[in-house]
Amino acid sequence: MKKIIFSTLSIVLLICLGLRIWHVNQAVDLPPVNNYTIGEEVAIGDNVFLDNFENMNGYSVTVNQAEILPYEDFLKKYNYIDDEDAPLFEKGDPLYPEMVYDLNITVKNTNKTEDPMEHSGINFLHYNLYGTDLVLQINDLLYFVANPELEYGVTDGFRLSPNSEMDFNLPYFYSPSDIVQPIQTKAIERDQVYLVVSMHPVVNRILIE
Repeated sequence: MKKIIFSTLSIVLLICLGLRIWHVNQAVDLPPVNNYTIGEEVAIGDNVFLDNFENMNGYSVTVNQAEILPYEDFLKKYNYIDDEDAPLFEKGDPLYPEMVYDLNITVKNTNKTEDPMEHSGINFLHYNLYGTDLVLQINDLLYFVANPELEYGVTDGFRLSPNSEMDFNLPYFYSPSDIVQPIQTKAIERDQVYLVVSMHPVVNRILIE
């Protein structure tokens, strides 16, 4: 008899928990999503990632091309000669970038004039690649390899002069042989992977194919 009562109570509790989770999810107000493709210019407008101080109004982002390269081919692409005595990454290092998803983008500042007190510019700190079950991040060391003319890193915001544009290379890394969280190239190629350029109040994302 006790087993029957315990089983009944357990089922009731599970049902109540399921209803609670469903109710909470129904109450979530998800932001609208705008999807774009490679070659389309995406205006950032009043959208941000986290905070309202991110004033990127007037800026736009276009993904021009993307390719997946082994780390060694990535270094060759940008004519970077690694130091054998002090390499960027040691093989066996948990952060060793076996593969690089390399994006070339154009950032424009379409403002005719700009007030430094109002316009915060733009940065790539939150520019991640999102797949169904994966998130790829930019590597700062690879960013300097791919953009040798720059003096600032991924975490540094920057402003473009009004009515100007500039190309950037964004290197995202992953490792198929990683012990903790391996990511396979085939899984990326079969997936829909997006570069997200804003999160609130509208998600703007670019499909990378």
